[in-house]
Amino acid sequence: MSRVYIGRLSYRAREKDVERFFKGYGKILEVDLKNGYGFVEFDDPRDADDAVYDLNGKELCGERVIVEHTKGPRRDGGYGGGGRSKFSLEIPACFT
Repeated sequence: MSRVYIGRLSYRAREKDVERFFKGYGKILEVDLKNGYGFVEFDDPRDADDAVYDLNGKELCGERVIVEHTKGPRRDGGYGGGGRSKFSLEIPACFT
């Protein structure tokens, strides 16, 4: 498994937008969105390598995002959880 960091992420970006952005780069195990950044966990490290190489600096939801490998282990030590509140869903997603 390999995690990728997404920086400069638009506040309008939703999990579905990120999944579509990374579509075609292999099996995604988890998308974890925070305020202005997030993480995508791939099943195969080679898929993460390809995504970093191809998508860094590309536009997602009107913002040029930073896509790079995470620099260390997960801080929460667990799986899933966290992310954005379900109450923020009234903001329209980038992709329709």
